[in-house]
Amino acid sequence: MVHTRKPDTAKRKSAASARKPTPRRAPRTTRSAHVAAPRAARTPYAVAPHATRTARTAVPRVAILALAVVAVTVILVVVFTQCTLNRQSPDAEPVADAAANRRVSFVAVGDNLPEISIANWADSLAGEAGDGTYDYAPAYAPVKSYIEGADLAYVSQEVHLGGEDIGPRGWPSFNTTDSMADAIVSTGFDLVASASNHAYDWGTFGAIEHSRSIWDAQPVAFTGTATSAEQAAELALVERNGITFALLNYTYGVNGFSQADLPAYTVNLIDEDRIRADVAQAKEAADVVLVAMHWGTENLMEADEDQLRWAQLLADLEVDMVIGSHPHVIGPLAWVEGATGHRTLVAYSLGNFLSNHNSPAISNELEGMLTCDFVGNEDGGVSVENAAWTPLVNHADADGSFGVYALRDYSEELAARHTLLGELDDPIGQLRDITHEVVGEEFEIRE
Repeated sequence: MVHTRKPDTAKRKSAASARKPTPRRAPRTTRSAHVAAPRAARTPYAVAPHATRTARTAVPRVAILALAVVAVTVILVVVFTQCTLNRQSPDAEPVADAAANRRVSFVAVGDNLPEISIANWADSLAGEAGDGTYDYAPAYAPVKSYIEGADLAYVSQEVHLGGEDIGPRGWPSFNTTDSMADAIVSTGFDLVASASNHAYDWGTFGAIEHSRSIWDAQPVAFTGTATSAEQAAELALVERNGITFALLNYTYGVNGFSQADLPAYTVNLIDEDRIRADVAQAKEAADVVLVAMHWGTENLMEADEDQLRWAQLLADLEVDMVIGSHPHVIGPLAWVEGATGHRTLVAYSLGNFLSNHNSPAISNELEGMLTCDFVGNEDGGVSVENAAWTPLVNHADADGSFGVYALRDYSEELAARHTLLGELDDPIGQLRDITHEVVGEEFEIRE
């Protein structure tokens, strides 16, 4: 009789639960199903009834029977082996299924840069004007469905939260109130980066200590500024659908200060040694490494030399995505191939998110939203798929209200009420043309 050994599922489950996931891990080696040899018959013949039968006549029959058993066994082994070549063993199926089911939809936007006029409008929406309460959430309501509809959403919080002790401030030293964090979270954001040239506008208290205390109480992964060296060394990690993400964040500098003027841990500055060390640590802890870079040249809608150089380094280090901000305008979207052949998706600039310029150009009111899927592979890695760009419009209404809209949802009536776009001929057509010119045709543009 032929017996097939069933896989020890209890042991396998126990081992799987004890094993912590490691980044870019190879798939578990699957065991081939084992076919046990057939048992030998204890007594091929009953001797007593046939005692007169000679050994010479019994032996050939025994030999024939043995040969038959061997032949059947060989046939069964060949057939079973062929079957295992044509399909995975039972052990392999759960691994493949688990990998196939690991999928995370992702969305990223640029710099959240509210200033005094936006704060005044938010003040008018909450309680009495001047009572210290603000409601920023309506500004994000037009794009909320896009943000909260994703499994994971990122924003660059360029203006720190210094609270009412400082109050709403605009250029050159920005500040926003604590309720901004509530608006960001209620809109659906999970990842918040804070390293920017405005990250130290009000020094250690406003930019770092108070702001971190507010964000640390929110259900987000926050990085970019820290109150201690220990906090600065902590990785911002988040898990979705079996995939672990690490967010790193750096800025080219801070306004009015040199690196020596502030404690090294307060703001993450772009530094090659630190980036190399941080990326290595992140790759050990996470399946996907995202790097938010506050870089580039203001109002330049193409990558400058520094951006190209840092993007190449990050691709060489095999990070998965680079999310750029700072120029106040959109920049190109590209795949950058690293030294090992790894391809990194780089959004050189997503532009602003919510902002208000004193003298805006149409390019300042045009923004970008990057979307993609992170998909677990059967080899244990994670790939970036379905990368696409959705143009956004920063709407400043003549009635003093503000909002962020997807260009596909932005009507001619809204454009006519915009303080700048209402003065232009075919502003929606111009916004589309600029997007295609800058982003290019390699990626889907959802307009």
